[in-house]
Amino acid sequence: MSTDALRLELLEDIKAEFGDKLMSAEMNYDMPEVMVPADLHHGIVQWLKESEKWCFNHFIDITAVDYLNTKENYRYEVVIHLRSHSKNVKLRIKTPVTAEKAELPTVTDVYAGASWTEREIFDLMGIKFKGHPRMTRLLSPDDFEGHPLRKDFPVKGQHRGSFPRGTVISNKRREQVASKTTKPRPADQMMPNTPWEQQREPMREEKGDA
Repeated sequence: MSTDALRLELLEDIKAEFGDKLMSAEMNYDMPEVMVPADLHHGIVQWLKESEKWCFNHFIDITAVDYLNTKENYRYEVVIHLRSHSKNVKLRIKTPVTAEKAELPTVTDVYAGASWTEREIFDLMGIKFKGHPRMTRLLSPDDFEGHPLRKDFPVKGQHRGSFPRGTVISNKRREQVASKTTKPRPADQMMPNTPWEQQREPMREEKGDA
């Protein structure tokens, strides 16, 4: 069976399984694409993995898009890409999310690899994933205000500079540095000596002693 025929068969099987619950199911660019409501977000991912026929065993990624002022009924889309190794076919799943209720069920119980990427979406876009084992920020401090990848977030940030001087940034907390910092050595002093410099080094020492 050709790849195109396999992709169309996948769409037909998804339509047969979920029927009118789907918002759309079509070929888009180079892969099948389905759009599902929030209450089907977890169910379709679990079905695709557990399906004996399709067995989508490879979680590629999960991300989100902000459609500020361009979509009528929602603001965000959470996008998941999966691959079936046995069939050598990929699938894109889109889930619309409203600004008023920016929350979806986690898929970490289906694919453990979604853990960090769901946290990244929460950190940068502000979409929460219910049931996630650790729904905390990933790249920004816990007390950071706002979500930097939202289109209404100021381009230059909400404060001058990155973070206050003398602080340590982690995903757990921000705490004062206990020890004093020193200037780093110049970059040329941090590089290992070349073979020519290693030969010249004894001569420099002798000249210095003289």
